[in-house]
Order: sequence, then structure tokens, then C-alpha cells
Amino acid sequence: MNLRAQLALVCLSLLILPWALFLFIGELDRNLREDQLKQTRDKSKAAVAVVIDGLRELNTRVRPESKTLLAGRLSNNILIDGYADDWSAFEMEPRQFLYSMNKVSVDPIDRDSASSFSVRAAVRDNHLHLFVKVRDQKINYHNPSSNKVATGDQLVIRVPGTEGNIRRYTFRWQAPGLEVGRYLGAAVEGVRPTRIGNDFRAALVEVADGYHVELIMPTPLQGKFAMSVIDVDTDEVHRWTGMFDPDEPDDVGQLHIVDAAITAQLAEFIEPGMRMRVFNGQGWLLADADQRLPDTAVREFVPSDHNLFDAILYRFISWSLALNVKTRTFPEIDTGKLAVNEFQLFSELKDQAEFLKDKYKRVFHVSALEIDRDNDLYGYLLVQQPRASLTAFTEAAMLKLVKIFGLAVMLIALVLIGFASLLSWRVRKLSNSVERSVTKEGLIVGSVEGSTAPDEIGDLSRSFQAIMKRLDGYTRYLQSLGSRLSHELRTPLSVVSTSLEGIDKAALDAKTSASIERAELGAARLQRLIRNLSEASSVEQTIQRSVKTSVDLVDWVRVAAEVYNDLYSDREIVLRIDRELSAAPVNASVELLHQMLDKLLSNAVDFSESSSEIILWLGAMKDRVELSVENVGSQLPLSSSELFEPMVSVRDSRDDQPHMGFGLHIVKLIADFHGAQCEARNIAAKGAVVFTVSFPCTMQ
Repeated sequence: MNLRAQLALVCLSLLILPWALFLFIGELDRNLREDQLKQTRDKSKAAVAVVIDGLRELNTRVRPESKTLLAGRLSNNILIDGYADDWSAFEMEPRQFLYSMNKVSVDPIDRDSASSFSVRAAVRDNHLHLFVKVRDQKINYHNPSSNKVATGDQLVIRVPGTEGNIRRYTFRWQAPGLEVGRYLGAAVEGVRPTRIGNDFRAALVEVADGYHVELIMPTPLQGKFAMSVIDVDTDEVHRWTGMFDPDEPDDVGQLHIVDAAITAQLAEFIEPGMRMRVFNGQGWLLADADQRLPDTAVREFVPSDHNLFDAILYRFISWSLALNVKTRTFPEIDTGKLAVNEFQLFSELKDQAEFLKDKYKRVFHVSALEIDRDNDLYGYLLVQQPRASLTAFTEAAMLKLVKIFGLAVMLIALVLIGFASLLSWRVRKLSNSVERSVTKEGLIVGSVEGSTAPDEIGDLSRSFQAIMKRLDGYTRYLQSLGSRLSHELRTPLSVVSTSLEGIDKAALDAKTSASIERAELGAARLQRLIRNLSEASSVEQTIQRSVKTSVDLVDWVRVAAEVYNDLYSDREIVLRIDRELSAAPVNASVELLHQMLDKLLSNAVDFSESSSEIILWLGAMKDRVELSVENVGSQLPLSSSELFEPMVSVRDSRDDQPHMGFGLHIVKLIADFHGAQCEARNIAAKGAVVFTVSFPCTMQ
């Protein structure tokens, strides 16, 4: 792994910064949320103190749930036409009434035959609006020829009259359409005439499973109200379903109305997205200040004002913050009445508020406070605050910080990678400079340029420069050492040799003559060593002066084989040329080629037995021509590259001639001059050694 990749890997440690930022923002989010929730709790307590007086003034008349109806408040006008289109914005679910309610015992026949209904109740401009869905197997309309107030199916309402009594209004229809309520007036001569209440109007529409009735009437006084549906079938039996028994004249129920004054008081304490509701001790909804909005409306981030990247990043941040929020489903209390499990939830929320999720998947922080004074419980305050508003600032701030930190991390990473690239380039430049200054043979052919940078790499380049200068001087000294030695030794050695030759050996005794002979042999040996030392430097000078010409190695090697056969008469030089090779033109110096082959054959003769074969082979290999010399003899213990180094001699010589290891080195120098490659290998099966020089062929 190079330096740039290593530093890029180290750059991954910069991810600690976004991780630390994420932890910091999460902690900040918790602190801000706790602060906002504390403010909400303070507002909730203030709201309790404000609404408690209004709750005490409300009618505390308690009726059974089956005789109680809750009315919400409408924000739009209602057209009395029997259709539910105008009720689409009204969130409160309809109240269900079954025949078995308000009955001590029920005959199965009556239960199957009687009708049931659901009703929605709402108040607007001092008028009570009702939308009733009656499920009836068969509709029986009123017979106009009858003297009775109603003969068929009818809807009956009881409210306080102007005289303080309970007045019963009956709605009956001769056909679908608009009708008014009728009631019995004061008795005249023992007869109670039928009166028309023009303020009581209702419209009937037939549907597949029964009929719908839409009704408007003045808001009942003191909340006294009751409604029932009477189903008259072919058996003429009147079966009633609803809040009161028509046969009991004083039976009346209770109408709870969401109080506008208390709702207005609550509205002063809520913010966009929040909702506060007040329930009385029985669990009926008494006030509802609702400013719930979609989560996008209470957040600071508006997707339409940002690009896709910001939107995706924001979604991720919102999702990550929501991971710490454990939610369960929040009961909507759509009917306006708390059930047993909801009372239990209120008890839990009183001690520990928590996050709950509504049916639209919106998450709210929900708390419940008891409204009491002097140990008298008047009701409950339920507070909902959207989580989106609690995290709005955190999410927007985190988006900005993540983008800033992300940009900073990218810039730091780019700077580090760029710095690593610069270091890598400087190190590579120094490495290439060192490699160019030294050849494969170890010759100093150039100098290392020292850097002026004051850092460690600059110091290293200057150190390399100084080392290369010292090595260059030492190498030049070694290169000239042979010629100096040969020059310095040749004169005294000539004196010694001449002196030895001038001694009269006949006048010496046998012992002295033997010593003189050994001295002459030593002097001759020294002469050969001096010639070997000077030969390498002379070859280098010859190479520098040589000129290449086109030489056909096929013709050249044939002539050379004949010459060396005569030269080495005690060896058999066997020439083998590849049959497919008719010509092998190369750019070469004939003089250097002869010198190279001379060294190869001399080496083969030195390490082969007398009268043995020395194979001289010329062949083609792709676009190259190979010249090989093979002899049977001792094996090579070293690798091919080491054999051609100067002053290397590894095989056991079979004569007493000095071997300085310059022969193969000269072969290497000549091969390099011709762009050829040298190789030596053992042939274990034959006990032979082969030296090969591969020339680039100029033949197309």
C-alpha cells in the first residue's frame, strides 16, 4: 500500500468528527426538548388554573352514558338536505345507539326487528345540528289520513319547553324530504292540539340500509336533551331506540356541548401544532383547542425550498433523531368520551408523559393533568405537542452543521491526500533519481540532485547526494586500480624476471635451482594476473570506440567454429545451427563478437575434460538470435546474474592458471553493448553447463 493510500485510510479517522457531532446534536436535541417540554408543562399548569373556574360553573348534572350525547362545534355552515357532504370536516366520530341500550330485557324477535342508529351532534350559532343514520329493514311512512301525530317511523326529541316543562317534538314523513317538528300544545276542552315548531326542521333521504335524517334546532336549555327513533313495522308494534322511553313523559337525557369559552381560554396557551382538551370527571369532552398541523408545517425545513441532497440528508437526520423515541398508539377519543383503557392511560400520563403516535403516524408528546381544587376532581387536561415542533430547531441546525462539517471533512481529506501525493511524488522522484544514477552493474553514471527543502525528505536527498559522490569516487578508484597496479607492478616485475633469467643456473646447486624455478613460475603467474587486470579496462575502452555494423551470425559463427577447432585441438568444437535459421543479421562489432566468443570458449575449455565436446549452438527464439556454448563439467552453484559480476569465479579450475573472474564479466559488457542478454544454467541430466547470449535480430 503506497503512502497516498495509507494516508487516505488514515483520513477515515476524520469520521470521528461527524460521529462526535451527531452525539453532540443528539444531546442538544434532548436538552432543548426537555426545555420546551418544561415550558409546555408550565403552560399546562397555567391553563389548569385558568379553566378550573369555568368548569365549576358548568352544569354538573350526571346522567348515564346511554342517556348522554356529546355535541362538538362546527366551523362551517350546514345545509339541511339529508346528505353528509357538509360534515366532512367534522372529526368527531358518530355515537352509536342500539335497541338493547336502555332496556332491562330484550326479546330476540324485537332485537332483530328494531332499528338502530348513529348520530353526529354539533353546535353552530346557537343551533344544534344532528346527522342521524338509521338502519332499518323497511321504512314505514306516516298515514296523512290518521288523526295521530305520527303513524309510521318517526324521530322524537325531548327538550325543555318555554313554560319550563319537557316538550316532545316528533318528526314523521309522508315521503323523503324536508319536515318540521310537531308537538302537542296545551289542552283545550280536554283536547291537546298538534303544534308546529318551525325552528325544528329535518330532512330525510332514503339509503340502501335505511334512511338518513339531517336536523336543525335551537340549542336546548340547561343541556337537557334526549332523542329516540321509533320503528313501526307491519305488526304495528312501536320499538324505540335511543336516549329515552317515549312512554315515560319525564324521561330526558343530557347534552354535553364543547364549551366555546373554555376552548378560547385554552387557545391562548397553545402553539401551532399543539392540541389541548378538557374532559370532565365522567370522561366527556368539554373543550378542545386544536391547532394540529402536518409535520411539515411545524418544521423549519421546507423541502420545496431545498435541493434533493438536502431533502435526503434531512430525512436521514429526522429518522436518526426518531430512533431514540419509543412510541405506542395514541387513542384518538373520536367519540369524545373516555373509555376504561383511556382513563388508565390518563393515569399513566399523569405520572410520566410520553411520546404517542396517532392514526396519521404523527408523533406527539402527550401529558395529562388533573383539574382539581380542594380534593375535588373537576376533570382532566390532555396536552399534545408534536415531536416535529420539538425537534424543528435541532433538525434544521443539524442539517446545517452536518453540511458544514461534511464540507470541512472533505476539505481536510483533500488537503491530506494532496499532501500525501506531494510526499509520494517527492519520495518517488528521489527513488528514480537514485536508480538512474546507478546502473545494474553498480556503476555510478549520474548524480542525485539534492533538495533544498528543510524537511526530512530534503535531508534524505542531500544524504543520498553525498553518499553517491563518495561511492562515485570509490568506484572510479576501483576502476583505475587494475591499470594502476599493472602499471606499477610491471616495471619491478620485469626487473625481477630479467634478474632471474640472468642467473647462471648451471653454477647453482640443485636446491638453489629449484628455488629459482619457483621464483620464475611465480613471476610468470604475476605477469598473467597483470594482463587480466588490464584486460577488463581495455575492453571497456574498446567498447567505447567500437562501431556497430550489420553482421550475419550464421556466416560468422561458421568461420569462428573452424578457427577455434584449430586453436583448441585437444577439444572437439561441435557447431549446431537451427535448420530454420538461414540468416541471422544483427547490429554488432565483429571484433567484440570474437572477443566475447573467445571468453566463452576459453571458459568452457578451462572447465571441461580433455578430448571432450564443446557444443557451439546458434538458434532463433521469436525475434531474437541465441548463441550458446555448452560443455560438460562442474555445475554452477550461483545464480545467473551473479556469475557475470567482476572478480567472481566459482567452479573448480582444472589447471593451475589464475582465474580472476573477469572473463564472464567481459562477456556481459560486450553483450550489454549489443543490447543482448546473458544467461547461464545447469543441464543436470547431462552434467553440463550452457552459457547463452541472446541478440536482438534486425531481420524483418
